[in-house]
Amino acid sequence: MPVVYLTDTEIDSLVAILKPLPADYRSRLRFRSKSYSNQHEEAQLEVEVTDTGTFRLMIRKNRLNPLDFSVILAFLPPERIRLLRLRRYNGIHDHTNRIEGSHFRDFHVHYATQRYQEIGWAIDKFAEKTDRYKTLDGAIEICLNDCNFLRPEDERRQPRLI
Repeated sequence: MPVVYLTDTEIDSLVAILKPLPADYRSRLRFRSKSYSNQHEEAQLEVEVTDTGTFRLMIRKNRLNPLDFSVILAFLPPERIRLLRLRRYNGIHDHTNRIEGSHFRDFHVHYATQRYQEIGWAIDKFAEKTDRYKTLDGAIEICLNDCNFLRPEDERRQPRLI
């Protein structure tokens, strides 16, 4: 029997939790080469939320193809057994939603769902096309907004240009 790590209600609650970013979060998001590929880089930042667990913002990008990227919100429960991806903002590539039978090639957002876990597939296998971003920087901004990250005070006072 497949394991359900999070229900849809729990997923929604985790995404909605306020996640305060440290004042130096942008400088801490430094890209590093991946050991498995000289074409990919990754940056990560962990945000602890008291009585909930750790949220990890992960950004992956391809050095050669600016449309090949992922901005991921993951959750690491207090017992730190398994990292659960709650949202994934991807660049352009093919994607198929197996349950729904839909297929597309576009920018898209993956959502953690209970129904995909119940079948035994990845928690964030379901995705929807989006036109809300066209670049990695745009995907980062949308992720921070959608996933309720609280920006440092000085950044909240200044308007952002995407």
